[in-house]
Amino acid sequence: MGSSDHGRIAVVVPVLNEVSGLRLLLDDLAKQSLSPSAFVVLVLDGGSSDGTEEMAQGLVGTLPYELLVLRNPNKTVPHARNLALEVLPDDIVWLVELIGHVRVDADHLERRLEAWWSAEAEHGPALAAVGVRVHGPTEFRSRAQGWINAALQSPLGRGGGQFSAFEHVGLTKVPAFAMHRRRAVTEVGGWDPAWPTSQDSDLSMRLLKAGHVLVRDPRVSVRMDRRTGLRLHWRMSVRYGYWRGRLLRKHPSRFDIRESLPLVGLLLTGLLWLAMPAYVVLPAAAYVVVLTLAALWSMVRSRDSSHIFGLPLALSILHAGFTLGLLWSLFGRPPKGPDR
Repeated sequence: MGSSDHGRIAVVVPVLNEVSGLRLLLDDLAKQSLSPSAFVVLVLDGGSSDGTEEMAQGLVGTLPYELLVLRNPNKTVPHARNLALEVLPDDIVWLVELIGHVRVDADHLERRLEAWWSAEAEHGPALAAVGVRVHGPTEFRSRAQGWINAALQSPLGRGGGQFSAFEHVGLTKVPAFAMHRRRAVTEVGGWDPAWPTSQDSDLSMRLLKAGHVLVRDPRVSVRMDRRTGLRLHWRMSVRYGYWRGRLLRKHPSRFDIRESLPLVGLLLTGLLWLAMPAYVVLPAAAYVVVLTLAALWSMVRSRDSSHIFGLPLALSILHAGFTLGLLWSLFGRPPKGPDR
């Protein structure tokens, strides 16, 4: 069943300095099996200095689908997505949230619709969003990027949100790269500009509180580029930890024990140091053993011997940065600037 029977899809893409990645995504969308008349692509540029906006403007009118390119004067992702709500025509029923550094298959939008109709058949008009599974890139631009991808795919590095390796269709609190029902998003006031990061999680929690249903479907996926260096990986980890901490203060039900295990381990180690300092090496040793076992498994799967030290390094950076961000959220100001 095509969207033309019920309305059109808008693919909303906020970008900042992503000229090469965005071009690849726009080309992917040009190859969609879904009729080009069934969707529109809206690129919102937050002030790029690398020619992203100019490249996108140059493609207007040359692609099989309708491409709109607008400036996002307030720069952040929530501002971009709210701007989309204001400017898109009334026949847009669904908003597909993508970013400039993802790739999609040729049947991506068609699968999006199939997943939507399947979920709506079960949940009815309460359905507000259907999320997808997120995979890493098929090729790595640096050795560190391979380590980072392995860390985010590891059970020791993924939580229940964007990096979840779920395998079955089901309810969720935080659908990744969701296809939203436009009306539901409008009813809860759109994206909150107070959240430059975690804005989708905040929206999801407000949709749930309003009585809506959120679903995720692994039969639909995107391939997301990873950070190419460990310094960027650290900045991402701290930033995600900070905004997760802020989000939990507003939406405690978003809590996921897996994301708090490094902090719990740190606190227990501190208590052990105070009570029985002779045994404080035990949790540290256990952590090293677990990381080593994960590294051996990753080395076998990837056939890359550098994972024996690269994966533990990427995982420890992720754990330490995220935990620092959580603690920082209790008293510090938000991290400045983008981490890409």
